[in-house]
Amino acid sequence: MGALRSLRILVAVMVTMAAGLVASAPASAAFGDIPTSNVTGPIAVTADSYPFLATDIDLDQYGYVEQEFFLEGLAYRYDTSVAFNQNAPRYETDGPNLDGTYPFKTRIVVRRPANPADANGVVVAEWNNVTSTQDVEFNWFGDPYFLLKNGYTFVGVTAQTVGVTALKAFDNARYGSLSVGLSGNAPSGAPTDNDALSYDIYSSVVKALKGGRTGVDPLGGIAATKVIASGESQSCSRLSSHYNRIEPTHDIVDGYLLTVCSSQLRTDTPGQKAIRIISESENRVPRTEATLPDTDGIRHWEVAGGSHLPRVAWDNLDNLLTRDFIEGTASCQKFPLSLVKWPYTQNAAIDALVSWSGGGAAPPIAPRGVYQDTPADPTNQLVRDEYGIAEGGIRYPDMTVPTAVNDGVNTIGTGGGLFSAFCQLFGSSTPFSSEVLHTLYTDHADYLARYSQAADDFVGTGFILAEDAERLKQDAREFARLRPSLPSVIGKVSNKGSFQLNWIGTEAPDATFQVQKTSVKGSPNWKNLSVKSIADGTATLQNAPQGTSYFRVNSTTVLPGTNISAPETVVTPFSEASVAVKVDRTGPAKPKIVLKGRKVKGSYRGAVRVKVIGKPDRKLPDGTAGVGLNQKSVPKTRKVTRKGKTVIKVRTRDKLGNLSPVAKVVIRIAR
Repeated sequence: MGALRSLRILVAVMVTMAAGLVASAPASAAFGDIPTSNVTGPIAVTADSYPFLATDIDLDQYGYVEQEFFLEGLAYRYDTSVAFNQNAPRYETDGPNLDGTYPFKTRIVVRRPANPADANGVVVAEWNNVTSTQDVEFNWFGDPYFLLKNGYTFVGVTAQTVGVTALKAFDNARYGSLSVGLSGNAPSGAPTDNDALSYDIYSSVVKALKGGRTGVDPLGGIAATKVIASGESQSCSRLSSHYNRIEPTHDIVDGYLLTVCSSQLRTDTPGQKAIRIISESENRVPRTEATLPDTDGIRHWEVAGGSHLPRVAWDNLDNLLTRDFIEGTASCQKFPLSLVKWPYTQNAAIDALVSWSGGGAAPPIAPRGVYQDTPADPTNQLVRDEYGIAEGGIRYPDMTVPTAVNDGVNTIGTGGGLFSAFCQLFGSSTPFSSEVLHTLYTDHADYLARYSQAADDFVGTGFILAEDAERLKQDAREFARLRPSLPSVIGKVSNKGSFQLNWIGTEAPDATFQVQKTSVKGSPNWKNLSVKSIADGTATLQNAPQGTSYFRVNSTTVLPGTNISAPETVVTPFSEASVAVKVDRTGPAKPKIVLKGRKVKGSYRGAVRVKVIGKPDRKLPDGTAGVGLNQKSVPKTRKVTRKGKTVIKVRTRDKLGNLSPVAKVVIRIAR
């Protein structure tokens, strides 16, 4: 990220000048033969009219704004039926004006730093996915926070007819004028792809972002130094075609982020940089170097255990989809959606593409899946361990220090649900039982230590950024199904009853801890302890009862429900017992004073030797021994020679400073 942050500083200094230079440059000279569109907006937002899937993130917290713009212009269609490694011919004699162009009007949603000086100059332009019949920016939902924290500008691009149709159904007053299809103007015998204009529309948007436009600036003064094209699944396939057949002549995109599609990419254009990321949903069958190679311009990354749609993306999208479309329910054979957060690898890919496209070092080559020699299921050929976890590929700590089986495998179940047809894309996450978990890990502390080390090691592979590895560690700290570590005593294990117990347990938001005590090590009889203060895995005890005690702790966590899971209360086993803690507020027994001298008729004649004998520490109320006499508190033997009456009072102390009863003697020495 260092190079990128330096880039952000440079952009902040030069943003005004750069914007002026772009505006004055002839579009055709700067961007090749790509149509120029006119930009209008931002489109007004009211309580009743707002962009479809407008974010629910508090953008002010990040210094960002969200705005929607319309782009209008002319676009050509292309013959994309040619081989993937050939440039697509452009039709130039059809259309309403017989010059090959068709009118279009589309929308983009821009999320950018409000202050251009805070932008890093990199725009991620996502071709929205329409598989769900809606216009959805799935890669954005994978991890919007990375973009927001690092000064990126995000642009969601509506390029296809299905998306526009859905927008009109959502808010026809807002979107009724949009059109990205051939609008009945296609010549007889033309290809039936009503999204034939989408490639030019997308390139026209990128051109507008880079300054080749008329009308308003959709980036609010931000100079787009690089544009990374982004697409997921269906839109990944469309972008792959753009990479193969359109970009060699348009030369407009700086890098391609292609996720969860396995379209073949041409290898004869090394100047075009692309990183493809697929999940286990796509690599259950071998994706070989023969068809999907790593080259001077392409990286192919396979994330073990990931699902086509990761749970993290669903969680970010769910409320918005319910608000603007319909509640997204599904019934699958296994609990849907892998918890492997492969969008964090997407972040590493964006960071790498920025550097690579600028002449920096090539990204790392990733290991691929490991496959069975003779698979019983031709659709699921991965080698798996005894738990069902796939081997090979990019391995998150969730795979190397697992608490569940995360995979890319699922099928439709019973019970209905609008999105049940997509179960095969959802993968699954099956938690280990408590017995398996506590066989693998001693306790939460053991798990955290191993997970943290795995996360640190993962950073070294280049497939995750350090900042995202820290987020993985926080997720691990909030894991709620392992018992806490055994409580340790802060301070001395022998004390007067005010002390603290500390343990490492879950940091889940809705977790509570129960402390128990027993007086006999190994006893099955434990009693709940009422503790006034428990915070951050620390219990503060005051005026604890006297005696010798052992302590243990467990956690109870309420996991909130979602539209695919009911609320769940997780109660862990109790920790191992602490060391013995001795609470002693009782001093030693009263010491004995022994006098030696010549005594005549009740008075001593001459010097008297006084010797104090300390008595042992008294037993505690539970019958266990106290902390023991502090021998240094026993006065040394001395002589009394002063004539007359001398009163001697003596107290001893135990090792905690508790005082014994007073021993008293009166000595009279004759005058």
